[in-house]
Amino acid sequence: MSNNPDSTLDNDLRDAWRNLASYGTPPASEIAGRVLPAWSVGLDAWLERLTNAYLRDYCRRNSHFKLALAPYGGGKTHFLLSLAARATEENWATCYLQCKLNVSLGDWYGLYQHVAKSIQLPGSNRRGIKLVFQAALEQMRKRAAGAPEPEFALDKMLAALEDDDWPHSSFATVAVALLQHLRDPRQNQAAGEAALRWLQGEPDRLTAQERQLLHLGTLTAKGKSQHGQTLFYSLAKFVPRAGVNGLALLFDEMDSMLNVRGKALEQILVSMRVLLDAPDQRMDRLPLFGVFAAVPDIQQQMQKAQFLASRFKVVLPFHQGDDNAPVLDLSELGSQNEMLRAMGEKLLILGIQVHGWKLNLEMQRRNLRNLAEVTAKRRLEVNARRLFVKTWCSLLEEQARNGEAEKTESELSNLIEGAYSGFRQAEETTTNDDLG
Repeated sequence: MSNNPDSTLDNDLRDAWRNLASYGTPPASEIAGRVLPAWSVGLDAWLERLTNAYLRDYCRRNSHFKLALAPYGGGKTHFLLSLAARATEENWATCYLQCKLNVSLGDWYGLYQHVAKSIQLPGSNRRGIKLVFQAALEQMRKRAAGAPEPEFALDKMLAALEDDDWPHSSFATVAVALLQHLRDPRQNQAAGEAALRWLQGEPDRLTAQERQLLHLGTLTAKGKSQHGQTLFYSLAKFVPRAGVNGLALLFDEMDSMLNVRGKALEQILVSMRVLLDAPDQRMDRLPLFGVFAAVPDIQQQMQKAQFLASRFKVVLPFHQGDDNAPVLDLSELGSQNEMLRAMGEKLLILGIQVHGWKLNLEMQRRNLRNLAEVTAKRRLEVNARRLFVKTWCSLLEEQARNGEAEKTESELSNLIEGAYSGFRQAEETTTNDDLG
């Protein structure tokens, strides 16, 4: 296999194209940062504002969350993955969570487990809590290297870690045990391996002897929620020690999390409020930037909890210039027709790059202009952008395979209607499909 970065990008772009032509959906999060610029349009101005206000300023010292809204197929996943890529460029750790995959704010214990598995550092394709601690140890070693006795200086840094005040009372002890083991894998193996499992969110896997080594008590079922919550905040506080500016936490498809009733829904809404309010009220200010993405109907769910609805009340909308607006209405990113045409132009170039097609650009741009206009006129429950992407990519493949022709408005309308029917059928038969 070639180690050429250009070859890797070409493979990623081919993989991304196949997904676009089949489903109209963004690529896997592992490659999103590399490939999204190939067809992303309209986001730069908003991403730049969020970067300047939060990633480079406020959220390096404080936690802040926003709610991104768009209909099904309206670009929520694309927006979150683009934001994750921007956060990575700004030297932030990122954590992208799909709520449809059993991620719930009503379960702090489970939420921490998902975060511990999904957290990713800039420059790494791997994920997980161990990488964060390896990076933190490397940062300590760099600082200690300038001291007269580097190993003694490193000992002092580890001792200072234990002296600090952490939201979870056992976090420092366990963290130091893991760091000591990473420092010299031949030493403290039993304690180090147990510490890693605990920090991965698996305290139940520790034996009585391992708990004794780490000075841990037995975690009760009743105490799991508090354990997960304070461990999450401890991790958020620790993350900058890995040489990054903070943690960007991105929740996709929040609406799938809220398809519950009664006490289960109330618990989720209360936990959401805690996530918004707790860092600055109960502990040191945390470098944490988060975005919840959902369909607009989520606001109806929030109305059931006034304490939450008030936090996302909009006075001046973000798209009208208020960087501090809590809601990002993705439908206001730009004119639908103009957005589709700009995206289609980039996809045309991408298709040629990926497949080496020899197309009549003038003719295909006429097809593009007409398809964008037909799509933008549709009033469908599924947002036009995903329908357009799938239809346009499939149309280009058909034109390259069977010969080029200028499509009539009627033919293009039938293509869009066919894509729409496919989305509706998938939604009705498989509620867990990625519709965001």
